[in-house]
Amino acid sequence: MKKRLVLVVGCLIVASLIITGCGNGGETVLPVEKEKPEYGGVLNLAVGADPTGFDDALQPHYACGTLKLTNEELWEGDWTKGRAGGYGSGESDWYLGGSLNRLEHKGGSLAESWEITDKDTITFHIRKGVHWHDKPPANGRELTADDIVFSLNRQYTFPSSYMKRSYPKACETTEISAPDDYTVVVKCDPAYFGDVVTMIDYMDIYPREAIEEFGDLSSWEDSIGTGPFILTDYVSGNVMTFVRNPNYWRTNPVGPGEGDQLPYVDGMKLFIMPDESTRVAAFRTGKLDLLTLDWELAQEFVNTPNPKHEYIRYLDDGGQATIYMRTDKKDSPLSDKRVRQALYLAIDNQKILDEYYGGQGTLLKWPIMQIKEYANAYVPLEELPESVQELYGHNPEKAKQLLADAGYPDGFKVSIVCYNQRAWVDILTMVKAMWADVGVELEIDAKEYGPFTSIIIRRAYDEMLFGFYSGCGTYFKAINYTGPGMYNGSYVDDPVLNKARDEMAEAFPDEAKVDQLHRELMPYLLEQVYTIALPAGYTYRAWWPWVKNYSGEASLGYYNALNGSKYLWIDQELKDAMLGK
Repeated sequence: MKKRLVLVVGCLIVASLIITGCGNGGETVLPVEKEKPEYGGVLNLAVGADPTGFDDALQPHYACGTLKLTNEELWEGDWTKGRAGGYGSGESDWYLGGSLNRLEHKGGSLAESWEITDKDTITFHIRKGVHWHDKPPANGRELTADDIVFSLNRQYTFPSSYMKRSYPKACETTEISAPDDYTVVVKCDPAYFGDVVTMIDYMDIYPREAIEEFGDLSSWEDSIGTGPFILTDYVSGNVMTFVRNPNYWRTNPVGPGEGDQLPYVDGMKLFIMPDESTRVAAFRTGKLDLLTLDWELAQEFVNTPNPKHEYIRYLDDGGQATIYMRTDKKDSPLSDKRVRQALYLAIDNQKILDEYYGGQGTLLKWPIMQIKEYANAYVPLEELPESVQELYGHNPEKAKQLLADAGYPDGFKVSIVCYNQRAWVDILTMVKAMWADVGVELEIDAKEYGPFTSIIIRRAYDEMLFGFYSGCGTYFKAINYTGPGMYNGSYVDDPVLNKARDEMAEAFPDEAKVDQLHRELMPYLLEQVYTIALPAGYTYRAWWPWVKNYSGEASLGYYNALNGSKYLWIDQELKDAMLGK
């Protein structure tokens, strides 16, 4: 089942390319490929669910799916350090769903520059000439440092905000001030400096008067920001419509369009399509311009002769899941390391990788994925001790012996909560059959997305949870296996890991030192089997060739999904020709 994928990046259309089967049923000669960006057109994308809100102090960032189009942060991922349609430096690919969070790849957004001093203070110099959307109550006025202080303090004090819930001590010890209209100073306890600094590229900025007038921005009609797009309509279960912000401050920094005011497209449409087959059909017919797919769905687009589409593949930690276990319950078999190791050994990981992901992917994805931006913090499986490598093999006889040694010779019953979607339930069904071979009976409790995310946030499950883990952007904070947060789903409280977390926090922002500490920690961490991280297949992103200045980017910076859309442009002449119009 192994397939060979040709990695395609950038625009590779030959000027005289001939395609067959367009709308007129005959051969169509495509127009000469353009290099100079053009304005106009609408970028059509799909999301899997309605947003639950439009204010990230009320809902988690991933539930507010439009904010990165309408609002901005102090800094974000630097477009020029990515591929940028073939004109960037390529230091980062920006393929991931959002977890890339290295300081070395940051670029200015509402802050044009900054200084970090004494590992407890960061001073931001706010960009002049940035204006709010021209709608009440801000009415296009200029952004000031007061807006930023107000917005950040709201995130640090509002009970439901992610920052307040996840980093309460950091919030309590941080002071945010504005010595003048264009300077913001953030001062914190050095122990929480990493938490404070990395979350800057996460929290959106709002106009003070809008919050004061509306109370919050939970209604789409009240959406207002400084971003490249303005939300003009929202039909639940159908589509969100955006128009170009004509007074946007940013220009294109690199390539043939250098100096052009952004964005290029007249607008965007985010179609709400929960059903994956509907999304694929819409992309196939050109109703969507680009689409992210798993291995199974991608085969139609990547293994056809002379494909019309561009595509890339990558290992993404966003959306990946791991089996969490309540290790804090001392009367539970899951509190025994021998039992956890037995469960791992009972799983044929290579079979899952071969049969479910076509042999394409990785066996070792946790606590961070094997990606180039964090390569120095990752230890490949073949370089780990044999005792760890063994866990990723398949040894049901040793699993049975470990269960017997732990006092469970006949196995036991256990329940796991998961998200009710094909890719997750299918994998757990395979695990269920493998565990049955060693006497462990698994009950799969599949939930719809809303209740499922609530369970993750509250860690509200009795035995096992197949849930998200935090991406590599938080690797130095160790929140996947320490502390009270939602991503420590196994309730781990291990002195060795707590000490390592503190050492990494002390080393930050020296990212090279943090990488080294994390790499040294991985053998011990993996041998404890605090989670069971099943293999990960490649994620694929396909797009039509009329989408220009695009190389497969998903998120510029820390969970800034869609914010790279401002750099894309549509070759409308090519689009019409390919669709036979």
